[in-house]
Amino acid sequence: MDIIIFVISLLTTIAVIPPIRDMLLSADITEKNYKNNIIPVGMGITFIPVIIINAIVLRWFFRDDPDTLRLLLIFLAGVMTVMTMGLIDDLMGNRSTLGFRGHIKSLLKGRLTTGGLKAIVGGLISLLIGSLFSLDMIEIIVNALIIALFTNLINLLDLRPGRAIKGFLLISILFIVIGLSGEIRVILISSVAYAVACLPQDIKAKSMMGDVGSNALGAVLGITTAAGYDITVKYIILGLLILIHIITEKYSLTKIIEKNPILNYFDKLGR
Repeated sequence: MDIIIFVISLLTTIAVIPPIRDMLLSADITEKNYKNNIIPVGMGITFIPVIIINAIVLRWFFRDDPDTLRLLLIFLAGVMTVMTMGLIDDLMGNRSTLGFRGHIKSLLKGRLTTGGLKAIVGGLISLLIGSLFSLDMIEIIVNALIIALFTNLINLLDLRPGRAIKGFLLISILFIVIGLSGEIRVILISSVAYAVACLPQDIKAKSMMGDVGSNALGAVLGITTAAGYDITVKYIILGLLILIHIITEKYSLTKIIEKNPILNYFDKLGR
């Protein structure tokens, strides 16, 4: 089952990348990358047809299991919501306001930024989805924070070619290794296949996933955690996420990576 969904997701992604890339170029939805080259931005929208096709396939394999249908619909609702907010930020975002604190300060001054809208809607959908996998109020808050922080984490990584996808793949592999099972494991594997297919384009700086893509991958990790692990594991993951966000609010993530030989090697691998 794992192999089947991986191959289907991989081939679907490979098929949709060229026409969507051409569509973005034709519409002049482009941006300068860190090397000042003009490339299409928002390639993360390729995840939309892929995740829907994956859901159709998974629904067929688990057609006698109503819990799987519920899980698929939750994933679709969560991922599509954060992707919509990410796309709005990609198309309309003002880069003069950056960082979580920057958007919060703008909100306090009565000015709504696309990043602020993304944070508000992302927080609400995280709270809703978190409540669907919780036994009490504490777990609701833990799940909501995990989903929101994972969504933001992959977004923070998306500053250099391939970095966000590598981060997603590394965390996904760790999740699978530490005991993820059942349909939630299969759903994550389908997203891993998507990321693998997108990596060559992204790592060679031929296109940018944009917030629409990084938000989607982050939401996948967050929902996977909320649905797939017990509260003890969730506490550990939440603690690590909070620590990472505290550090990245004070220090440049890129500089941290560049100063660490192992992280720097992994970051540059494939470019």
